Amino acid sequence: MDELDAESLSGALEAVRMAPGLREVPMTIVHQPGVDVGPVLEQTTDVRAAVALPEVELAVMERLLGATTKYACVAVLPRPSKVPAWTRKVVREVNRLEQLPLASDVPLLVWAGSCTRQTVAQYVNHMLARQEVEPGSLLAAYLGRLTLAAANPLLEAVDPQDGDLEVLAFFAAQFVPGMPEPPWRFRIVLTGPSGDVVRSEPIRLTPRIDSHGKVRWEELTTTLSLRTAGNGHSRFIIEVDTEEPLLRLRRNLRPRRGALISARTVHMPVPAAQGSNSGAPVTVRYLLHTTGDGSAAFITSQIGTGWRAKVRWAATLLKKDAGFIFRGRKRRQMRWLRLVRLVTRPFFARRKIWLIGERTDTAQDNGVHLFAHMREVHPERAVYYVIDRSSPQYDRVAKYGNVIAHSSWQHQLLMLHAAVLANAYSIRYLIPASWGAGSYTRHLVWRVGALRVYLKHGVHLSPNSVKRGTTGYDLCLTVMPGETAALRASSGYDEQLVEVGMPRYDALTPTPPSRTLLFMPTWRKYLVTKVLDGAEEGEEPYEGSAYERFMTGFLESRRLHDLLEKYDYRLTFLPHYNMASRFEGASVAGERIQLANADDVTFQDLIRGCDAFITDFSSVHFDVAYVGTPIVYARFDEEDFETKHSSPSWFDYEADGFGPVVRSLDQTLDAVEDLLERGCEPDPFYAARVDAAFASRDQQNCARTVAAIDSHVAQR
Repeated sequence: MDELDAESLSGALEAVRMAPGLREVPMTIVHQPGVDVGPVLEQTTDVRAAVALPEVELAVMERLLGATTKYACVAVLPRPSKVPAWTRKVVREVNRLEQLPLASDVPLLVWAGSCTRQTVAQYVNHMLARQEVEPGSLLAAYLGRLTLAAANPLLEAVDPQDGDLEVLAFFAAQFVPGMPEPPWRFRIVLTGPSGDVVRSEPIRLTPRIDSHGKVRWEELTTTLSLRTAGNGHSRFIIEVDTEEPLLRLRRNLRPRRGALISARTVHMPVPAAQGSNSGAPVTVRYLLHTTGDGSAAFITSQIGTGWRAKVRWAATLLKKDAGFIFRGRKRRQMRWLRLVRLVTRPFFARRKIWLIGERTDTAQDNGVHLFAHMREVHPERAVYYVIDRSSPQYDRVAKYGNVIAHSSWQHQLLMLHAAVLANAYSIRYLIPASWGAGSYTRHLVWRVGALRVYLKHGVHLSPNSVKRGTTGYDLCLTVMPGETAALRASSGYDEQLVEVGMPRYDALTPTPPSRTLLFMPTWRKYLVTKVLDGAEEGEEPYEGSAYERFMTGFLESRRLHDLLEKYDYRLTFLPHYNMASRFEGASVAGERIQLANADDVTFQDLIRGCDAFITDFSSVHFDVAYVGTPIVYARFDEEDFETKHSSPSWFDYEADGFGPVVRSLDQTLDAVEDLLERGCEPDPFYAARVDAAFASRDQQNCARTVAAIDSHVAQR
């Protein structure tokens, strides 16, 4: 406990003491330092010890594993009013376990709903490390039930496969990295009003790389046969695979955002040999969706052939629309939008609408380059760019035509009928401001069924941060084989990855020497990024940070200015979008150092026009290498960046980088001097690395992107 005051703690302990079945049960209070439990201990004899440690979880595990009782229960002590319900759960679970011949050399952990996932994960790790647990044994089933009770089982994605459904789930148990392989098994089940309709084979947990690069046993993949599911509505369930009724546990698979935002009607033609007894080919149709608060994933499926099946499916969707539109008073805006979509659908039936964007106020990345290509090469297509009308960059894209104001009525109407949503940052930037991302995801996405394309804004150097369960893209662009392989290994994406380059590369054609150096650092998510913002949880002050010291020292360096003066060069500094406010009015050493504003220039123009490039960790260095410009990597805060901002990368700057790596201000200035002395000529050693890294360096990136999108739209 760490927040209850003495009075509340005393009341909670009294409620536990009076609970039937828990009288005289020894208790230990584990609390954070500074919590005064002395007055409480003086009033009760039931508490055997009070332990104050900074690492509460460690103290809990030590007490749990060292207990001499057969059973132990760990809980974040509830409020006194919640104690009766909690104690009933404890007694009920102990009675359940008493009926089983479970053998263990440590106490059996009793789950009563108030124990943390971390505690269960630590306990299971210790159990598997201390003794061999046979697959299929009662002890294995007990541990499986315990972990399922504590975990947060999530449905990440479903994919069609010849009449079957490939299911990707995330167990989300926070297991300890390096834990032995779990010996228990689960099943994923589709259950309907009349009972289970499809059950998977027993599934083992498989390794999954988390966003920090840690490997945990938390992934589940299986195949469910929709051909045997019949017609109707089913719910996704996960259960422990055991023959022992007392250890059976079933829970809903809650849909993750990524599963819902990529949901749409899917048609799967099934060959005659796999279809029906009559030998006629059939089509399996399904739709993933959720209801209410999104706590369960549902699937509507249908098996049939010919026009009658199409009509029945259309009627099913229409019934869903009507039921939602005329049901109750909640979600009024979403009901209205569904009605507008239904009424206006005939006017958009034959139009393939593409909506392209970046951030709501920007037009300078892969989004605008793809849009410009479409307007120039395919002007007959219904392709639109979405941006705030007040954006300083609005005029930059308005010249192409088909530009619509973000959140306008036109934007909202087109979102209801879009065939393609493509963004360089996140599709959420395309959602009208008044809609609400959660409501849009639950009530509109599956009905519109737009193809979601991630144009991205740079090469993924930390692929572990990209997860299909949170992003839900149908198409994700990649640039080079190393990046593609790294994403495939950790993201949950596979066929969705298309190695076509990035649209903005088409504009990266060399220009005559400009006698300009360009410095573009990236940001730090652990620093307070905006002036006047207070630090939030996990953030550190910007002032005095290694980042602030290096940037200030570099921009105000008299040595840097003298070098630029000596060799007749200038340096342009373009801060990252998230850090720009920190450099407004920043001091510089002299007139040869200039601060750039992204609203006034495009970084593509800066990249094409620079003679040399300096960065810390920005993925823009791939753009620079694509042009053939020499690079310097100033990795001045490497440890902080790699532990607090990024996750492990497939790209090794020392072994794979396109320029020298330096780690201090003096070393950076030395590298700059070396560049200027040789007139910023590329080093043949690093030029060879560039040639080996890119499969193609042409101006066909937009064309390849359009071809990939068209192919997926046709498959949809």
